[in-house]
Amino acid sequence: MKFLSILTVTGAASVMAAPVDIERRQVDAIKEALAPVMTSLMDLDTAINGLTTDPQTAAPILSSSQAASQALSGAATKIQAADDLGLFGSLGLQQTGTDLATQVSTTIGDLTAKKPVLDMLGVTPIALQALQQQKADSGGLSDALLSKVPALARPIAGQSTDKISKALDDGIAALSAGEAATSAEAGGTGAANGGADNGDDNDDDDDD
Repeated sequence: MKFLSILTVTGAASVMAAPVDIERRQVDAIKEALAPVMTSLMDLDTAINGLTTDPQTAAPILSSSQAASQALSGAATKIQAADDLGLFGSLGLQQTGTDLATQVSTTIGDLTAKKPVLDMLGVTPIALQALQQQKADSGGLSDALLSKVPALARPIAGQSTDKISKALDDGIAALSAGEAATSAEAGGTGAANGGADNGDDNDDDDDD
C-alpha cells in the first residue's frame, strides 16, 4: 500500500509539474524573442552617445535605428506565433517588460539630448523618420505581447507597453519641435521679405 501511495503522489506531482514546465518554456520563448530588441536598443544608445559634430558619427545611428526596427518587427512575428501564457507565465515576463521600457526611455532620452548636434548636422529629419518607424514597429510588438497574456494580467503588461509608447511619443515630439519652429521662422522671414519688397514697390509708385 505504501508503495502504491508513493506512486500516486509521484504521479500527481508529475502531472502538476508538466504544465509549469510547459509555461516556463513558453515564457523563455518570448524572452528569447525580446532579447534582440534589448540588444539593438543598447547598440543604438551607444551610437547616439557617440554622436559628435563629425558627420561620420551620424551613420551608425541610422544603421542602428534600422536594426532596432527590424528587431522590433521580428520579435512581434515570433511572439505572434508563440502559445498564449497563463497568469504565472505573464508575471514571469514582468521584469523583462520593465527592463525593456527602461532601455527605451534611456535611448530616447539620449537621442533628444543630442538634438542640437542632429540639427547642426542637418540629420534631424532622418532621425525623426527612424523614430516614427520604431513607434509603428513597437506598436505591433506591444499588440503581440498583450495578445499572449490573459485579461487579468493585461493591465500589468500594459504598464510597460504604455511607458514604451509614451517615451517614443515624447521623442517624436522633441525632434519635431525644431522642425516646426524652423518652418515658422522660414515662413516669417519669407513674409518679412515679401513685405519689404511690397514696400519698395509702393515707394516706387509714390515716386512716380
